[in-house]
Amino acid sequence: MNEDFIHYLWKFKKLSGLHLSTTTGLSIRILSLGTHNYFAGPDFFNARLQIDGQDWAGNVEMHVNASDWYLHGHDEDPAYDNVILHVVWNHDAEITRRDDINIPVLEVSTYVQKELVKAYRQTFDFKNRKFIHCENQIQEVSDFTWKFWLEKIYVERLESKSTRILPMLKATQNDWEAVFFQMLARSFGTKSNADAFEQVATSMEPGLLRRLARDSFRLEAVLLGQAGLLNQSCTDSYFKSCQEEYAFAKAKHQLSPCLTPMTFFRLRPANYPGIRLSQLAVLYYQSPLLFGEILLANKKEEIYQLFDIQASEYWDTHHVFGKPTALRKKKLTPAFIDLLIINCIVPVRFTYARSMGRDPTDGLLDLMYSVSSEQNKWVQSFDQLMSVEDALQSQAVLQLKSQYCDRNRCLHCDVGLQLLRNNNGKESETVMD
Repeated sequence: MNEDFIHYLWKFKKLSGLHLSTTTGLSIRILSLGTHNYFAGPDFFNARLQIDGQDWAGNVEMHVNASDWYLHGHDEDPAYDNVILHVVWNHDAEITRRDDINIPVLEVSTYVQKELVKAYRQTFDFKNRKFIHCENQIQEVSDFTWKFWLEKIYVERLESKSTRILPMLKATQNDWEAVFFQMLARSFGTKSNADAFEQVATSMEPGLLRRLARDSFRLEAVLLGQAGLLNQSCTDSYFKSCQEEYAFAKAKHQLSPCLTPMTFFRLRPANYPGIRLSQLAVLYYQSPLLFGEILLANKKEEIYQLFDIQASEYWDTHHVFGKPTALRKKKLTPAFIDLLIINCIVPVRFTYARSMGRDPTDGLLDLMYSVSSEQNKWVQSFDQLMSVEDALQSQAVLQLKSQYCDRNRCLHCDVGLQLLRNNNGKESETVMD
């Protein structure tokens, strides 16, 4: 049995209307279920119960085994002092609060229909899953439920990402252009160099960025220098020019290079740090107040136009300093711009709109529907089970996998709830027959 199932029984009123009693025989009447708590602390806050005719208001805690109360250290945690009922599947121990007072226990296994338990175990195979618990039945979910749920948890994913952006906003004294530059730099660094690129961005005062952006070469040299890419021996004339420009800017503006080293390991040449930093410099030379322009761009094609840039001429024949390659202009590809939309533009715009008191999803969901789905092993695995059609859905299934499937939160998921209802109905029909 899984604790999530007990939450489901309580939250969806599967116990309401039944003649409940504690393990000591005291009658229980549920007046209010309380509020489900998804964070640390008791599982349901502010419930109202009538136990043996007396009204109680407080919190409800749930476990598979009553002894889990001690296993989790609740007997010494003041956050559990206001628990008025312990709901368990198996009552294997008497439990007390810190004041040594016994807490009433409701053993729900004696009240649940066997058909519902069987349906739950058939729906979610916790022992033999290969990818997700419901992989053998997920195709039975209606298209409406699937798409509506993905949209809902995509917004949940954006809310989670906004928690990273808000501290950056505070650190920059509400400078949204600076925040956007930091988030954009992080995205330009891709997964391998995200932290290093963000450090490069945060190492520069917003005002300095705007001044340097008047000259793309000067900005490129400073970005390369701050990234530590000019700390090497190279006879290349462009490299020496960058070194000289950076040395001047470093002394003038009292810059400190970043400590996190750039990595080239397993990177495609197009993602090499020098190329990406050059592209970032050209982008800000072209649009020094880029975030303001991003706010006005509501269609994918408008964003593509803003990011229609290429690295400086030197990188046409280089991937790294001092090693010439065949001629190829290093433009931002549509696929890379799509990643910028997914990982930077939409999350920052979402957080900005919410901070302004506006609908944070206005226009953003349509934008994400227009962007192609990401391609990675998790998205591809879901796509084999249920169609993943666009970037909104690919982001949503990543949220689904990490926050629901991997955490066994099947009964907090609309997909799992529908499957359980379907299977419980089948079990009931079998019993009736």
